[in-house]
Amino acid sequence: MSTSAKPSPVPAAAEAAGVPRRDDDVRRKLAIRKAYHTAYYEYQRRDMMYLLIILRFINAITIRTFFQPDEYFQSLEPAWEMAFGASSGAWITWEWHHQLRSSLHPAIFALLYFVADRAMGVMSMYPQFKAIILAYLPKVFQGLVAAVGDYYTWQLAEKVYGQGSNAAFTTLLITALSPWQWFCSTRTLSNSLETVLTIVALYYWPWALYGDSSAPKKTSPDAAEADKADKATTSSQESQIFKTNSDVNSLRICLFLAGIACLLRPTNLFIWASIVTVSVSRLGLTGTSPAKFSDFLIILREAVICGALALSISAASDYYYFGVWTFPPYQWLYFNITKSLAVFYGTNRWDYYVTEGLPLLLTTIIPFTLIAFVSSTSIGTEGASVSNIRFQFTFTALTTIATLSLISHKEVRFIYPLLPLLHILSAPHVLSFFSRPAPASTPAPSTSFSIPPSPTLRRTTLLGALVAVNISLAFYTTLIHQRGVLDVLAFLRYDYEATHLTERGLFIPTTADDAPFAAFLMPCHSTPWRSHLVHPTLNAWALTCEPPLDIPAGTPERAAYRDEADRFFDDPKGFLSREVGSREKPWPQYVVGFEGIEGVLVEWHEETGSQYEVVRKWSGFNSHWIDDERRKGRVVVWEFKERVKA
Repeated sequence: MSTSAKPSPVPAAAEAAGVPRRDDDVRRKLAIRKAYHTAYYEYQRRDMMYLLIILRFINAITIRTFFQPDEYFQSLEPAWEMAFGASSGAWITWEWHHQLRSSLHPAIFALLYFVADRAMGVMSMYPQFKAIILAYLPKVFQGLVAAVGDYYTWQLAEKVYGQGSNAAFTTLLITALSPWQWFCSTRTLSNSLETVLTIVALYYWPWALYGDSSAPKKTSPDAAEADKADKATTSSQESQIFKTNSDVNSLRICLFLAGIACLLRPTNLFIWASIVTVSVSRLGLTGTSPAKFSDFLIILREAVICGALALSISAASDYYYFGVWTFPPYQWLYFNITKSLAVFYGTNRWDYYVTEGLPLLLTTIIPFTLIAFVSSTSIGTEGASVSNIRFQFTFTALTTIATLSLISHKEVRFIYPLLPLLHILSAPHVLSFFSRPAPASTPAPSTSFSIPPSPTLRRTTLLGALVAVNISLAFYTTLIHQRGVLDVLAFLRYDYEATHLTERGLFIPTTADDAPFAAFLMPCHSTPWRSHLVHPTLNAWALTCEPPLDIPAGTPERAAYRDEADRFFDDPKGFLSREVGSREKPWPQYVVGFEGIEGVLVEWHEETGSQYEVVRKWSGFNSHWIDDERRKGRVVVWEFKERVKA
């Protein structure tokens, strides 16, 4: 008995609509292919995140050099005080006494310190081991934050250039091989956190605003068939930006993180001002906006809600730390305008960011970034949406740099948040220069889920040379340049532990009359402080450089003002005679300084008939080049020993 195969049943909805069975097959095949590629990219994203975490962990624990005092004195020192109290020996600079800084950033590290210290206390760990953990913990955490920034830079590039695109992967490689990222991303600077918050927020920004509703929709053959079938069963949706709760939630994440970034660093407002300006006005964009008026109302509504939430968290944190209700961005603006304090820390030429800032940030890829700036106004084969986003990135970078150039005090780290955008802009030009396009015989991808062919490299000698330059710069800046000022603190801590700890890890009691363990006769803030000295009983003092808050700007008294560090280097012997040995600055067991002051110390002791002689206890290499003669030579620790009588 023979049987014939029955045809597969047609879904009731499709049958009622008269949709051919072939459309079901197309949708099913497309769904399977989409599911496969979705799973593939999910695994790829997960594995890449793990690799980036490992990379930045290695990056963080191998940094042995000093960059900016703010890495410690505007984050870790107030964090140390938050976690361990006012008697913990943290160095709180003048800005914190006038509420010029947001407490949000140090509060993160304070929580880390507090939790780690309590956990190690429960486990009864020795102070020596606890000191190592507390010294490295902020670096490791910042390494995790830096990995998140790398990941979202890559993901934003995929949003712009397409999932799995070679241009997006090139962006990731540029970021991973960036000397500046290796040098700065794992440091505990507020600029480093600001950069990560900015790129994550930009990833969640509604980039659908940059589309062109008047352009015909390009679809692949299979997708066109599926779309044709869908039209038979579903009604067309309205063209809006926020179609689902997920779209609105992404906007909320964006606006909240942007609010936190602006509270941490008020200059971050320049970035978001340019984003909002172009998004609303479509200045310089191509095509017709797909957004409706209701979409902008949603953005406004969420901006108010998320901004209020960020402001509330910041206000609560500041009240807890300062003890009064305050708004640090206002205090910062007021002091800088009325006191001209930024100028006190140095001024730069108007073209600093163009001639020095961008070359330091971008190093070997700066030619490609300049090309990207020039080409961002043209519409490429990728379509209006991608071209509009490229224009937005360029507009944001140039307007932010131009605005910051109007401020007298300039530092390269102030434009650091722009670096991920510059990497995304530069990536296609780096890719086209160092690779050949796919051969003409290669079939074009049939769907948007296809994996693009791997590019064929060219100019490999030049590429290898540029990569070698990047790696060499990263190696030099993180392991060699200005390392002595960190190495000396490790020596002091280990020496203190060896002489002031018992075998069981208990501190030997000291009295208030004991001499300080160390004094730092260096330009102020040349080294970290309690975050590396750790032990609160390790008593030390250093030269300060408080600004003249009580002297009006523009007066002769302001121009003639000399801080404590200036007074020492103006007249070292006179300073030692007048100010060292006092109640505030008693003579220590060790003196720390750059080797240029060794002659002064020896001569002063001989001229004053001191019973002590100056002996080198430790010295370490610091740098091959300097921009301050006071920092010349090795970092030295001197000990005072009684002279041997003849």
